Amino acid sequence: MTVSRARLRVEAAGGRSRVFHASATAPQRWAFGEPSCDGWADVCHQLIGDGVFAGDRCVTTINVERGAHTVVRSVAATPVRGPGRGVTITRIRVAPGAAAVHLPGALIPQRSADHTTALRIDADDGARVLAASTIVLGRSGMGERGAFSHLRFRTTARYGDATAYAEEATIRPAAWLCDGPAGFAGAEAALSILVLGDWPPAAPVWWGALATTPGIRGGVARLRVGGIAFRALCRTLGDANELLVAVERTLRAERIRPAGT
Repeated sequence: MTVSRARLRVEAAGGRSRVFHASATAPQRWAFGEPSCDGWADVCHQLIGDGVFAGDRCVTTINVERGAHTVVRSVAATPVRGPGRGVTITRIRVAPGAAAVHLPGALIPQRSADHTTALRIDADDGARVLAASTIVLGRSGMGERGAFSHLRFRTTARYGDATAYAEEATIRPAAWLCDGPAGFAGAEAALSILVLGDWPPAAPVWWGALATTPGIRGGVARLRVGGIAFRALCRTLGDANELLVAVERTLRAERIRPAGT
């Protein structure tokens, strides 16, 4: 069994966002440089090796302090391996006036995989968050589409003092390989995005063109408080990744900058 912990803290200083603390134990690691020209801190989260194995527990904690803006992305997909259960846990805390964009790699279950993914977001009043997750049903090139055992997803998001979103889902191959509305309906990837806070992507109209790009069938729903949820079925994993690139590019083109710039 491997227990890996990674912590990241981003703070605002001099009108730019900088990484003030980053620590990780194998197989997790962080990679980052100077703040980008628009003042955001760009950080890569990496999982070195051959993925998450049975018995592994990977915990990632991201703290974005007041006025800081950051994009945390993964450079590759995350294979999850079986037999036996592995766990990945991500905790994101965002302070007032701060913004966090979380773009992890796609989760790719291999044969007999039994995996649990948990995401908890705590956004203060005045914070802004965009958090994505992408799932595929296996390595189609290896004949493993639907060959996993179970995938479990637990997501909780709080905005201020209220629960904005809470979901617990279990995916079993027999149910999700169907062509009906409850399954993947022939798509290779499913994409989910939560947006919290008062900023352009929290408005359903912002997603109009993005939801109708080729290879994407998506829609937006308002949350009870705090923002929206966007979900899409994607023809390929490449289509899902291209949509996330477009989301980030569009968002950052709106010149949402750290406080004081």
